[in-house]
Amino acid sequence: MVQCETLSVFLCVMGFISETLCSLTLEAEAGDNVTIWCQHGLNNADSIFWFKHTCDSVPLLLGCKKVYTSSLSENCYFFTESERIVMSVHGKSTSLTITAVTASDTGLYYCSFSDKMIFSNSTSLQVKGVNTKFSENPDRAKDSDSSAVFFMLNAVFGAVIVILLCVLIFIILKHRKTDRGVEAEDNEFSEKILKRRRDEVEYSCVVYSSVSQ
Repeated sequence: MVQCETLSVFLCVMGFISETLCSLTLEAEAGDNVTIWCQHGLNNADSIFWFKHTCDSVPLLLGCKKVYTSSLSENCYFFTESERIVMSVHGKSTSLTITAVTASDTGLYYCSFSDKMIFSNSTSLQVKGVNTKFSENPDRAKDSDSSAVFFMLNAVFGAVIVILLCVLIFIILKHRKTDRGVEAEDNEFSEKILKRRRDEVEYSCVVYSSVSQ
């Protein structure tokens, strides 16, 4: 198991590993199965590690095996092997097999051996193909999604505003019609009252004239 002092040495050397150890570049298409090889110098029972390193992350431990002889090894007790990434030991070399690679598997792969973390040669894996197209310009995809959402919101708000305007115009017209009806009724009522008063006045005049005679 990696000790604290070993870990500090490990982190110190990470800065120049990508420049000093990278001796091979491997290209693969998305969906391919890839096997990466690395030499080790173990002579006694000890551990072999596989790491992946990218420019925007810390080194990631991909595999660990405790080697007893050139033909006998087992997984380290603290490490659970992935179904898609399998490590193997073959005499003085070790391999890392990645099945169905994707763009996220692009990076620098290297092995180390013994608890003192002695680093060996590394391989830069470049995965290209269908998956890379989805990650070429994520900002453009985000902008497209944002534009679509903005357009939908504008359409919804526009429809709501049109409906509210139609309702408001309908209420105003109905209110005017009601006012006109009330005004007409008031005028008709006033005319009836005036006519009635004229009739009463005329009747009074007729009665008065009859009495006078």
